[in-house]
Amino acid sequence: MAAPPSPKRGVVLVVDDDPVMRLLMLEMLAQVGLDGIEAGDGAEALLRYRSATPDLILLDVDMPALDGFAVCREIRRLETDAAVPIIMVTGGDELEAVTHAYEVGATDFVSKPINWPILGHRVLYVLRASDAIARLRIADAHNRAVLAAIPDTFFRLNKDGVYLDYEQGHDAGAVFSEADCVGKHISEVLPADIAERLLLQMRAVLDTQHIRSVDYELTRLDSTQHFETRLVTTGSDEVLGLVRDISERKRTEEQIRRLAYCDSLTGIPNRQAFLETLERELARSRTGNRKFAVLFMDLDAFKRINDTLGHNVGDQLLQAVSERLRDTIRPRDLVSRAEQHNNLARLGGDEFTILIPDLERVENALNVAHRVKEAMRRPFLIDAHEIFVTASIGISLYPEDGADCDSLLKYADTAMYHAKNCGKNNAKLYSSSLTMQIMSHVKLEVGLRKALKNDELYLLYQPQIDVASTQIVGVEALVRWRHPEHGVISPTEFIPLAEETGLIVPIGEWVLRTACLQAKTWQKNGKRALRMAVNLSAKQFKDENLTQIVMSALADSGLDAHLLELELTEGTLMDDAKATLATLEQLRAIGVYLSIDDFGTGYSSMNYLKRFDVRALKIDRSFISGLPQDSENAAITRAIIAMAHGLRMVVVAEGVETGEQLLLLEQYGCDMVQGYYLGHPSPHESISLMLNKQSALAMAPQLNLWGQI
Repeated sequence: MAAPPSPKRGVVLVVDDDPVMRLLMLEMLAQVGLDGIEAGDGAEALLRYRSATPDLILLDVDMPALDGFAVCREIRRLETDAAVPIIMVTGGDELEAVTHAYEVGATDFVSKPINWPILGHRVLYVLRASDAIARLRIADAHNRAVLAAIPDTFFRLNKDGVYLDYEQGHDAGAVFSEADCVGKHISEVLPADIAERLLLQMRAVLDTQHIRSVDYELTRLDSTQHFETRLVTTGSDEVLGLVRDISERKRTEEQIRRLAYCDSLTGIPNRQAFLETLERELARSRTGNRKFAVLFMDLDAFKRINDTLGHNVGDQLLQAVSERLRDTIRPRDLVSRAEQHNNLARLGGDEFTILIPDLERVENALNVAHRVKEAMRRPFLIDAHEIFVTASIGISLYPEDGADCDSLLKYADTAMYHAKNCGKNNAKLYSSSLTMQIMSHVKLEVGLRKALKNDELYLLYQPQIDVASTQIVGVEALVRWRHPEHGVISPTEFIPLAEETGLIVPIGEWVLRTACLQAKTWQKNGKRALRMAVNLSAKQFKDENLTQIVMSALADSGLDAHLLELELTEGTLMDDAKATLATLEQLRAIGVYLSIDDFGTGYSSMNYLKRFDVRALKIDRSFISGLPQDSENAAITRAIIAMAHGLRMVVVAEGVETGEQLLLLEQYGCDMVQGYYLGHPSPHESISLMLNKQSALAMAPQLNLWGQI
């Protein structure tokens, strides 16, 4: 049996005179499962529209010859059936350009620079909305065909508004009979406000000879019906009216409106609804010289819940969070209007926003944020799981922080990320200094991306000393960055940034290769075979190509595998024990030396230490710094050394800065030490001099080697 045909992919016509933009848009479309065709100018766009009949058009405004507005207008003129959705791509978000786009028939618009992931979702949303409208149009056409066989209710009015005829249509939904109407003035039959509107439109029909229509509601008993009355002149001083019950159509329109403005998962307003509410609040606050606040809330570590308990539990948690938010926000926090429910919205994922209008004091917004934080801290019971979450909240204020929707949302988002960086479960007000911090962060990231290519990274090496022989037996490679403008950037500043952006993987590979080459160089120059220690980050360790990268670095440098030491933190090893064991097995098969860095600060157990089968433990400097005065650190250090020796592991103490510390570690039986007392991180030339000096001292064993290092 033949396989069923695959579902049809949507076809999107991309129109832009910039080939790079077309390429980026086509790639974006491919990522969201859509097919793309392209046109480089307005004339070609019209040809492709006629031949390919696309499902949607992404149309750039600024093009030579025919610009986007002209193309959009011509497409609307050529259309004979359903209108194809057209998203205009503008160079800015000026109101005039946006208004013009809608006037010529655009469905939506986006502004440059483009947020590509958001654009992909917007295209899918517009296609879904277009499909829903098309289905509605088909349903409406079907209804019209059925109703065509059943005459509508019709009536005739003279120029004074008196009924001359009234014929009830079969099941047309009209609520009056012929006896109720004929010979009576329209104001005697219909409510006064509806009669006045119909009379006004009737006079316009007589004056212009154009068809006019009036929508209105009539309530009878407990039900309300929606009617549409079309008025057309008969060529004399009379008007013919056709009455149709449009109650079902109104219900359908309301359903579509809810689909467009309601979050399907939680039932609360979505991003679009919130943005429109925010726009209205901006206009209201400008007119009334009022203040308001925007709260941007994000759940902390929500991804962990999805990853551990599954997306179904994650979805239920989001539903429960939205319910709790509704219960937590008091009516007096919001504006008492019919649309106050739109002041709470889910923007997407685990992001929620709250609009607090008529703000008298900043403390009021902080109080709401505090209540929300406390509400989120109470456990959620979902599918027999007791789930604990916290929330980080950012707050922006109008008019202090911004005068438009985009700015207020962006600044509230910025403040939220600041709250996360301050330890999560926090609420922070926006300040202009946060933007400066972000700009500095972005500039640093851009510089870091260029650092490898521009040879701005370099290595320093810190010697590792064998306690028994006082010989340098190894070095630890430490990466540094010399920025062309800001000088040397601290590793504590750029290493977390490299981790965050994923740049740690290529940087780590460069460190590994450079360190292996240097170790082999020392070996060739007769400076002895030293073990080269290189730190592996969590992202590097999880890289599926790690084993191949290590093997390649060893092969290219010619360094023996046992002279390469890979240092991993406890957290890295414990993150995914099963995957960790598999990776460690691959590395051990190569023959490299494995050690645990910063031991004592994580949460390794004896059982896992035995299973991981690493060769060495490095005691974290935080335990060494208090020696010998700190008795607790001394006890912990002695216990770690005893435990490691019991597991036949070598112990290395980091951060040795005094002779007293060195003497105590020697008494405890520590195998190796490193720190400023024994040698600062130094360029390879300095390490070479130290090795030469040590070789010379080795010829005179009567000298105190500790004092000569």
